[in-house]
Amino acid sequence: MRWPRSSAPEVPRPGKSDYLVIVTRGHAYDQEVLEWALGQEVKYIGMIGSRKKIQTVYDVLKEKGVRADQLTRVHAPIGLDIGALTPEEIAVSIVA
Repeated sequence: MRWPRSSAPEVPRPGKSDYLVIVTRGHAYDQEVLEWALGQEVKYIGMIGSRKKIQTVYDVLKEKGVRADQLTRVHAPIGLDIGALTPEEIAVSIVA
């Protein structure tokens, strides 16, 4: 599965004071978007997902040559740890 870049809208290049939050429909998209995000000079990179999904994405990126120190820029999973289970609770943990 590949991120359909050709069908994606044009996105302005993020700046040093911008925040990037990765919320996609699957591991493959998360990995591809995160790989792109790590090449951007931004203030914050966050990614939603379970710890297992995040580790899977990190493992794939490391196999592709991304260094562990690059991944320390990523805040994942995003949100406060309030024991959220439902989508509504997860949303509250993110905006809190």
